Amino acid sequence: MDMSKRLNKSGQWQRVQVALGTYDFTPLVAEFLHFTMQNRYEGIILVDPRGIIEFMDRLSEIFFGLPPGGGKGLLFTKIVPNSALVEVAKSGVPQIWQVQEVRGKKKIVSRLPIYRDGVLIGAVAKVITHELEEIENLSRTVQRLKARISDYKRGFLAENRAHYAFDDILGISSSMVRTKEQAKRLATTDSTILICGESGTGKELFAHAIHQSSPRSKGPFIRVNCAAIPFNLAESELFGYVKGAFTGSDSGGQKGKFELATGGTIFLDEISSMPLGIQAMVLRVVQEREIQRLGSSVTKKVDFRLIAATNVDLEKLVQNGSFRSDLYYRLSAVPCNLSSLRERPEDISFLANSLLEGINRRLRGQVRSIRKDALESLIHYDWPGNVRELINVLEQAILNVNQGEEIDLASLPEFLKKMDHPRRMPLGDIWDAVERAERKAILEALERVKGNKKRASNLLGISRATIYQKIRKYGL
Repeated sequence: MDMSKRLNKSGQWQRVQVALGTYDFTPLVAEFLHFTMQNRYEGIILVDPRGIIEFMDRLSEIFFGLPPGGGKGLLFTKIVPNSALVEVAKSGVPQIWQVQEVRGKKKIVSRLPIYRDGVLIGAVAKVITHELEEIENLSRTVQRLKARISDYKRGFLAENRAHYAFDDILGISSSMVRTKEQAKRLATTDSTILICGESGTGKELFAHAIHQSSPRSKGPFIRVNCAAIPFNLAESELFGYVKGAFTGSDSGGQKGKFELATGGTIFLDEISSMPLGIQAMVLRVVQEREIQRLGSSVTKKVDFRLIAATNVDLEKLVQNGSFRSDLYYRLSAVPCNLSSLRERPEDISFLANSLLEGINRRLRGQVRSIRKDALESLIHYDWPGNVRELINVLEQAILNVNQGEEIDLASLPEFLKKMDHPRRMPLGDIWDAVERAERKAILEALERVKGNKKRASNLLGISRATIYQKIRKYGL
């Protein structure tokens, strides 16, 4: 009697048909069954509940030194005394990916129970034919690759991270305090933010601090200076490209800035410099949160937070047609406006004294203070370059100090000594405003750190000697 008739007679063929479901028993399916039972990658041993072998693939027979069909009817524990296959055939509890030593070779074995109509009728052992040493070598290779990927990620995040926090943004004026509080609130959201302010007011510092205080702080912080990207490279830089997208492109393609910012923040500085054609593409990415690499027809979802900055009035650019109105409205929903230094003269003295320590360290200077005549000159100057210009002036002054530990009027650049600076308010009012703002800032810092003067000085960005001096001065 041939096999098909025997299968039909015993009802076994129906089991095969049930397993196939609506699929046909095609030549490929038949070959798959043959491959499963006789493949060189995985040995198969089938036993009944007593541990009697009912099937063993040829590779396993060769391993155990048996002729073809030589395992039939043998008790498996006589071949492998320490095998748990019989235990699985009796208990029905599977054992997955177990290491077992057989004839001096370590193998990985899975032992699975077999049921028919809810009744346990045996078990199968599936043995990976490669020795454990080979698998361990492969595992070590995988671990090395994982370590390299991990190193790459750490390096990428170290290179593309925020370097400043809100504590690094100095200022005691009411406008600066309000702006910092607003930025801290915005940091907790995932809204797109437009930071507006003149050059040198600290727009990038605020972008760093917002990312650092946001739920995305562990993700990358990707900085893009829109004015520095050549027009012909803007699309590939921002959105990436695929292999062969253009002559000279990287053979493996490249991710764009938006894709690199996934899970983190992208900061578009000087966004007013972005060409109109690129603005349209950025608008689509902001709206749809998906990018399409140059040379590709496939779109990819990206998850990022956008912070943009400008030192010009975007609304005027919209009116003269050099900036898209739809992108402007997307960006300006949550504006963060930074005051210029001339609008907050009470910050000038505080900033100048606070910045001295860091500039001294960088230039190896010994300057400890600024004389009143020099401070008056600094306070009455208009500072078109804002804080960045103030830092530059202090650097020049420290280098100009010949002897002593004090910056005086003679140490300042010539334009500050010679220029007749218009006074925005009476000098007495300026000093009063400075002292009131300083006293308030020190009190608030001490309250926040519960009187710890060292932490308060770090919070304010001044030395411990300075905070002790100010505490005595204001009787705090």
